Amino acid sequence: MTIFNDGLRSGMCGVENHDGCHWRLASGSSGASGSLSAAARVGKGGQAAHGTRTSSRGRVWAAWLLLAVLPLVVVFGCGRADETPPPEPPRSEVEKGPVRLSVQLDPAAPTLADRPTLTVTVDHAPGVTVEWPEFGPQFGDFRVVDAREELPGVEDDREIIRWVYTLEPMRPGRATIWPVDVAFTDTRPDGDGRRHLISTKPLAVEVTTAVEAEPPSLAGLRPEASPVALPFSRLAVVLWTAAILAVVAAAVYIFRRRRLHQTAVAARRLTPAEIAYRELQQIIDDALAQRDVKLFYVAITGVVRRFIERTTSIRAPEQTTEEFLHEISVRRTFPPEENRRLKNFLEAADLVKFAAHRPRQETIDASLDRAREFIDARREAMAAAAERENRETIETKVEAKEVA
Repeated sequence: MTIFNDGLRSGMCGVENHDGCHWRLASGSSGASGSLSAAARVGKGGQAAHGTRTSSRGRVWAAWLLLAVLPLVVVFGCGRADETPPPEPPRSEVEKGPVRLSVQLDPAAPTLADRPTLTVTVDHAPGVTVEWPEFGPQFGDFRVVDAREELPGVEDDREIIRWVYTLEPMRPGRATIWPVDVAFTDTRPDGDGRRHLISTKPLAVEVTTAVEAEPPSLAGLRPEASPVALPFSRLAVVLWTAAILAVVAAAVYIFRRRRLHQTAVAARRLTPAEIAYRELQQIIDDALAQRDVKLFYVAITGVVRRFIERTTSIRAPEQTTEEFLHEISVRRTFPPEENRRLKNFLEAADLVKFAAHRPRQETIDASLDRAREFIDARREAMAAAAERENRETIETKVEAKEVA
């Protein structure tokens, strides 16, 4: 195996220099060719022993194996320089009494064409009333494009409120986001009941642009080079064919998996009433009424509003109670009795959400019952309407056949 070891050492010459990727393939080729010629000479000797012929075949196979593995080492052995980690997004966080306020801008280094988002998060103890931070059309060196409030949450017995503002840079260079002011009132039993103001620090960010300061120069362009003939390689054809077949097989597999997934999703699609029942059961399982009654009423009214949106196309979750009741009254979406029950249900919930009303346990249970009764009534009404429409369609077809 001396010839194979020499060829291997020659073929791997220069592999240790990963960063520069300077490979001396000539040495590997010469080592492999030397191995082949040595194996050929041994094979031609008619008086060599049987063990010598077997060893010669092993050397020839080892040389071919070296030639097959060496290009893969060249391709995958080159080292890469460490990439610099992305910059941290600008952030400011302050705390005052029972309230923690934080703001964060994403991405950390926006361009002039980006629309970064400013996330304002308020983390406060239960019983504290927080006011929406109002921005003008311009906030620092940015223009306010859009603003939305996400659904509130609870973490470690503290309420989480989050507002997301979409901004637009007004100019490249160093830009500033003004401090964010949030007002809150401590209405807890042991609170002072006064209105307080908490403010973050201003954020500084560098806005870049894809337009260069100076136009590129064409003076350094070299003349076009003459065509270079590429050597024909059967190995390259085989590898490319195998790669194309693998890509096609992967595409067919992904397509079939996606079709099966879509079929399964369509088969188990739930009705609006079933979705609402599941959401109500989740509220009960989470014991939200025992942890925070305000968030409990926010959750159950959200279930009813989303159910109405799925069944009537009314944007109920985005409207106030007064706007919603006015729209269903004008459109006559529900019968008068359902309108009255829905009005009582929503107004009772608003007393808890906005007027700090503390309902009793039987009142909480009654609110859940009203939500279920409304969903049941709407489900039965929609089923009856569908059956009536189906019957009318059948009668129309029968009459058309009789006339024909």
